[in-house]
Amino acid sequence: MVKITLLAREPGSLKPDWSLQCELPEVPSVGDYISVQRPAAPRPWGDDLVVRQVWWRLDHPETRAVVPENTELIGTLHELFVECDQAIGPWSSDAWRDSLESAEQRGIKIEKLKVARYSCRQSDLPGAAKERPTG
Repeated sequence: MVKITLLAREPGSLKPDWSLQCELPEVPSVGDYISVQRPAAPRPWGDDLVVRQVWWRLDHPETRAVVPENTELIGTLHELFVECDQAIGPWSSDAWRDSLESAEQRGIKIEKLKVARYSCRQSDLPGAAKERPTG
């Protein structure tokens, strides 16, 4: 397992909006889709993201520009950031979808995940559980 900081950018910006610490079986790749389920919405609804950058931060004990081949000095992973753009997917919660559709109406380009699944609002399904209030 690898520990990452999942960083969601503000819609239409490179500026961070929020971040979460996660433990994953492998490092996501640029272009991967990520869905995050949180307590504010019932499963399967959540927040959808598209990976844009993977930022590796390493530590190394060596200060020389060229390290001799026979050295025992080995660097280690310090931090791993996975930067993502917010997106609308088939399982986007109503609150997530509303926020991104509002940004779209202000002229911000919002990606829609390309999947072969019907996309609908959670509140449009008969008997669907409504989002749980936060706080």
